Amino acid sequence: MDMSRLKTVILPLSGALILSGVAGTLYYFLTKKDDEEEAILKGRANQWTMAEVQVPSDSVGLVIGRQGSNVKLIQERTNTKINFSDEEVEGHRICTIRGSEDNVTLAQKLVIKAITDQPVIETEEMFVPIAAVGRIIGRNGETIRSVTRTSGAKVTVERDDEQLESPPCPDDMRRIILKGSKEQIEAAKTQLLMKVAEEEEMRQQIQKSAMNMSLRARGRQSAHDSDDSQPPSMSSSLHQESLAATTSDRFIEAYVSAVDSAAHFWLQVVGSRSIQLDKLVIDMTEYYDSSENRELHELEKVKEGDIVAARFPHDYSWYRGRVCSYEHNDLDPSNSLATIYYVDFGDTEPISMANVCELRTDYLKLNFQAVECYLANIDPESVKGDEAADVFEELTYAAQWKIVMVKVLGYRQLEDKTIPCVQVIDTNGPTDIDVAEELVSRGLAQYYANTS
Repeated sequence: MDMSRLKTVILPLSGALILSGVAGTLYYFLTKKDDEEEAILKGRANQWTMAEVQVPSDSVGLVIGRQGSNVKLIQERTNTKINFSDEEVEGHRICTIRGSEDNVTLAQKLVIKAITDQPVIETEEMFVPIAAVGRIIGRNGETIRSVTRTSGAKVTVERDDEQLESPPCPDDMRRIILKGSKEQIEAAKTQLLMKVAEEEEMRQQIQKSAMNMSLRARGRQSAHDSDDSQPPSMSSSLHQESLAATTSDRFIEAYVSAVDSAAHFWLQVVGSRSIQLDKLVIDMTEYYDSSENRELHELEKVKEGDIVAARFPHDYSWYRGRVCSYEHNDLDPSNSLATIYYVDFGDTEPISMANVCELRTDYLKLNFQAVECYLANIDPESVKGDEAADVFEELTYAAQWKIVMVKVLGYRQLEDKTIPCVQVIDTNGPTDIDVAEELVSRGLAQYYANTS
């Protein structure tokens, strides 16, 4: 390259450099642009400001809203940026607002309005019958969550251990704590009182059903005369009722419906199913008392495990039953004998096939109500026969449809079925009686060797 052709001239001027030609023009343009941008940025900084608002900690959630909905709305309306400090200082958190001066002022007013418009939070107590607590809480807490959601009030049922630290609670009552605005509390109380009324109505219906149920004959002897008379396993049945506790103390209201021994018996859970069972028995009895209907559902033979309609020989009502054994009479099939396990009560009876019919499928909608149980911690081999069984029946009001309290303490595995082992408490007298303790104290049974 011919270096003599380059004619760029550089001259000193007051300690600076002046570039001639294209380079000088470019330097002027870049310098001018930087100056303009700096001026713009300085002007913009002068337009933006920041403000802080002290928000009571218990009001932060209301200002922010569910999933930030309220604070997002304020930001969009005012074109501001809002943040809350993580730290709490003297019961407050700092709300920082950034934006133009006018927008920040408006956002401040909206945040303060959200705080001042917050309803006054009150706390009230109400007492409900212990019997209604299960209905108020609902299965897995569904009902009480629904009351909280629809009323807006926080509803807390006091636990047993919390009652020890609280002011005395009336007997047979449970304290419920309500927090919210006056309107929210009133809405929650209305729903809770409706649940209490529903429980009371159901209790009255249960009592009425219990009065309709006859005293069933004590069939202990027929229940254990032979292995053939033992009820077949129902562990795989889709229709078997279970002992599911709905209260924090895990106790369940139940009837003792049948007794094999002081350590082996059957329960019926007290509740809405009791009313349904009463209606089922009435409907079945009315239906199968008709000779035409019996002819329509006549059975010549049955096999072990069949579910049938069977008349109970001691009250002539019709019930659901499972066939334990069958003895065919070739000369007169109507006089063939079937040993029937009554799936809703737990007792077992041999009856003539004249009193056994095909069960209508719609009568299977209700779970089988009899729950086979063992008395927890008692060695079945230690109980003293009928003497112990008589005392057990007396203590538990067997087949008299009087409520006792039971709690599942464990399970016993027998071949292909799992049987709950339960504690039974009689709460009908002035003092509670643990049935197992009473049997042991009377010398009628013994605890397992490893039971204290």
